[in-house]
Amino acid sequence: MGRIIVILAIGLSLSLAGIALVLSAHELATTWQSLGPNAWGGQTDPGKEANYRALGFGILLFGLLLDAFTAHRWLNNDKDFRTQPSEPVAVD
Repeated sequence: MGRIIVILAIGLSLSLAGIALVLSAHELATTWQSLGPNAWGGQTDPGKEANYRALGFGILLFGLLLDAFTAHRWLNNDKDFRTQPSEPVAVD
């Protein structure tokens, strides 16, 4: 049970990081420059913004898939991995 909780936490962390990257893609793709005293302006690169959004969606999807697979294994209670034959099977 301990490993499942750790993997769920990792998946949740990746999902939150992906959401943060998607939401902050515009700010990350903006090049800021000083326009004078107490004035700032910036220019956003649309290509960089699209790349940041795609990377964020990829990380989000990986985190959600990790959580889904871990939850599936947890709900099935590892039945597939615990059942092993008690006797060796004879091959003809």
